[in-house]
Amino acid sequence: MLQWIASFLEDCGFEDLHWQEYDPGKWNLYARRGTSPFLIATHVDVHYAGRKRDCTVRDGFVFGAGVLDTRGQIAALLDAVQRTTSPAELVFFSEEETTGAGSWHFEPHRPFEGALVLEPTSFSLCVALAGDVEVRFFVEGLSGHGAYPHAAQNAIALAMEVARECENIVASFAQHPLFVPPLRLMLGKIEGGESSYVVPERCMLECALPFPPPYGVEEVKERVLALTRRYPLQVVFLDTNPSFSIAPENPVVVRLRNALEQVDARGVVYAGMPSWTDATYLAMRGVPSVVFGAGDLALAHSERECVSIAELERLREVFLSFLGSTV
Repeated sequence: MLQWIASFLEDCGFEDLHWQEYDPGKWNLYARRGTSPFLIATHVDVHYAGRKRDCTVRDGFVFGAGVLDTRGQIAALLDAVQRTTSPAELVFFSEEETTGAGSWHFEPHRPFEGALVLEPTSFSLCVALAGDVEVRFFVEGLSGHGAYPHAAQNAIALAMEVARECENIVASFAQHPLFVPPLRLMLGKIEGGESSYVVPERCMLECALPFPPPYGVEEVKERVLALTRRYPLQVVFLDTNPSFSIAPENPVVVRLRNALEQVDARGVVYAGMPSWTDATYLAMRGVPSVVFGAGDLALAHSERECVSIAELERLREVFLSFLGSTV
């Protein structure tokens, strides 16, 4: 994927292509044509989640794994840069859908006024980025015959209680006006038991607790650890990410807002990004980042993943305006 993009960009006049091998066989691609105050960033990897590696076009939509998150965004960007000679600086990350190692290892070669990070946001300008604490719980119960649950302690039932406690933690955060609907617990995995006739003595639960600015990682971790005083469990923190916000008057937000208003008279909507993105690590390196793109994030990572071709064409026009199109 990155090799194909590099070849395409060379044909579009990008004179500086830098390959960053941050781990053996793992690459980021940075490309420059002229000098821009803003960096445009996205990722090329796809969360297949057992889906086929193909796509179909039907009724004006493209369906398939990764067409929304984020290869449709990439297609619109590449279509824009081939239609203009305007300066552009782009970076394409690997492993956003897994470890985040691509953007974690990326070091901007010079200061940027801001970054535009491409993700599906339904054309909302996401100027608040949710943080999260990803947790694995090991819950201990007491085994017994399934017909006598009162004489044992069901680890799966305890894990369900722990999940509800985590839901309450997320719900306890003061609602941020840009996160609509409010943030919810991301409950992703539960394993335990062997038969209805055996009360399970162990259960594993994985979930992520998102939180809005200005809450911090340590505060959320403390609330999670407090559960160990009430439940027989061990806690392993798999990953943590801080929350961020970017001021609407930041130059990259203003540039994007003006570009969107030039293309579409329906007005600008500001929102919060409820999921981790590469924008987190860019912001940690001093590059203020706004997340933006076409399509509905709720459809990503699912069998329903799709994106409207008309929306991608609209996104292309926003990119052309953002770049200051010079055809």
